[in-house]
Amino acid sequence: MHSIDVELCEPVPAEVPVGADLVLKLRVSCPAGCDLSGLAAKVTGPGEQAVTIAPGEAADDAPLEIALKTPQQVGEHAWSIAFPPHESAGVLHEGCTLPVRLRTKPHATSLAVWAVPSPVVMGERFRIKVGAKSSAACALEGRDILVTNQAGTVVAHGSLGATPWPGTSALYWTEVELPAPAQEGMSWWSVSFAAADIETPHEGASSRFSVAVVRPPEHRLTVEVFEKDTMAPVEDAQVRLGAYRAATDPSGHAEVAMPKGTYDLTVWKVGYEAPGQIVDIREDATIQVEVVIVPPENPDAAWIM
Repeated sequence: MHSIDVELCEPVPAEVPVGADLVLKLRVSCPAGCDLSGLAAKVTGPGEQAVTIAPGEAADDAPLEIALKTPQQVGEHAWSIAFPPHESAGVLHEGCTLPVRLRTKPHATSLAVWAVPSPVVMGERFRIKVGAKSSAACALEGRDILVTNQAGTVVAHGSLGATPWPGTSALYWTEVELPAPAQEGMSWWSVSFAAADIETPHEGASSRFSVAVVRPPEHRLTVEVFEKDTMAPVEDAQVRLGAYRAATDPSGHAEVAMPKGTYDLTVWKVGYEAPGQIVDIREDATIQVEVVIVPPENPDAAWIM
């Protein structure tokens, strides 16, 4: 009587998501080189099935593939792949069994937070967008999003909409309105997605974001940005005064509403250079900033002698 050798071509993953497709590749052979075509295998465990080796599948270069579907429950699971006694060309082969064990885990979820305004005025309300995505692209419509403040108090919640964010396949999103703190300074919030009531098990996810909270505006500062030599307006120059930001329009103007105070003013745009300056805001004011064009670097300069 000959034996049948069965081995895995690749190790079984230690963990696999619930409900996932798993393909086992087996090397099935007889040490004496017998043709095992027609050898039947029975897979028992979560989702029983029967498999028969077709001619050529037991060859060294053609492993036997068995497709499994992992259960929808998280935990340890076991399968048994049994090959009963088999006769080939008058030679009897004794049966054998290959055990397979693995653990299933929940699908992962991820959170995205965007469209966060900064700064926000203390005591006022502002809006953010929050999206959640399943690693298995499961529908998350109607699931809850919670937002907590630095003290851990829930300050807002929302429900994910029915349509994924444009350009994505499964990023379900919602817009959430939040109250800004009554204190000036940096403040952060935590966004969480529990995923507890999803039919297919998922892990929860959380994310943090922060914004600058400022005093109510008292004055309006207009920044005019021009090219020094030609006095041509510079569009889309980035203007920053502490937590306040703006961009110039086609006329080179940017307006910022802000409270009294002293601020570092910086202006930036690729290809231009502008000196920084300190401004003291006590009333509505207009400031002109002259920028100079920075010549592009010669990529061959290092080779010029």
